[in-house]
Amino acid sequence: MGARKATLISNPRTGRYNSRRIPIEHIASLLRSRGVEVDLRPTTAPHDATQIAARAARNGSSEIIVAGGDGTINEVIQGVAGTKARLGIIPRGTANVLARELGLPLDEQEAAVIAARGNSRRIHLGLAIDETNNVSRHFALMAGIGLDASIVRHVRPRLKKRIGKGAFWISGLSHLASWSPHPFKLEIDGREYTATFAAIGKAPRYGGDLAITPEARLDEPEFEVCIIETSNRFRYLRLLSSAMRAGMPRDNPAVKFIKTDKVRAFGNSQVQIDGELIGSLPMRFEIAPHSLEVIVP
Repeated sequence: MGARKATLISNPRTGRYNSRRIPIEHIASLLRSRGVEVDLRPTTAPHDATQIAARAARNGSSEIIVAGGDGTINEVIQGVAGTKARLGIIPRGTANVLARELGLPLDEQEAAVIAARGNSRRIHLGLAIDETNNVSRHFALMAGIGLDASIVRHVRPRLKKRIGKGAFWISGLSHLASWSPHPFKLEIDGREYTATFAAIGKAPRYGGDLAITPEARLDEPEFEVCIIETSNRFRYLRLLSSAMRAGMPRDNPAVKFIKTDKVRAFGNSQVQIDGELIGSLPMRFEIAPHSLEVIVP
């Protein structure tokens, strides 16, 4: 059997503490020393990672390894979904939610050793489809409608680079103080729900710390949907603090949980997937037709 061919996609602007980071060339050398043929490709612009990944998969790379945060990983997934290429991850972001969900070490050298070892499992992706133009995007972790998409929109990039995940909390709490919710509708399995926030989860944890959809699983072809209907800011704060401590309460009448493989949402709210703002409703959310092979410990 010949050497494994991998394309290593690196986002040089990802995450924090750039000066403390191991140079990407060292990661490439480590992979090569363990028998992986590496083609190193740094990104130079937004959405570059998608094009590089798609081209590499087409040209015979059996593996696409991404060194970056959840945003860069999401871009790479757009390029590899539906191909035969496997996805490897070297976590270099702020929250590294997908890496944590997969049980990957956050140490870059340890993650590179695991990528070189090449054990893998299959995960099911979500698909968000914009109903105004039929453009679709894959997501691995969750889609959020309403409050959290609004928070993502208001996070200042410089603050995120400086203090990491704390930037989302600062943005969230200051945003909540002046937030006026726009209720929207969800259609699930023939029933209609009104919400001011919905998380369509593929993974149990959300943003790294919050257990919003605790029964969602990466390797199952369904979502757990968490729906909040209240417009009361203080109730939101209570629900958030509860989600941080013990998980979103399952016995609170303001919160509903539904397992499904299809959701349609319409109204006047924004949508984020895997921490990146992608647009506004109406959208529908489905399990993607192709699963994705990811390298894990």
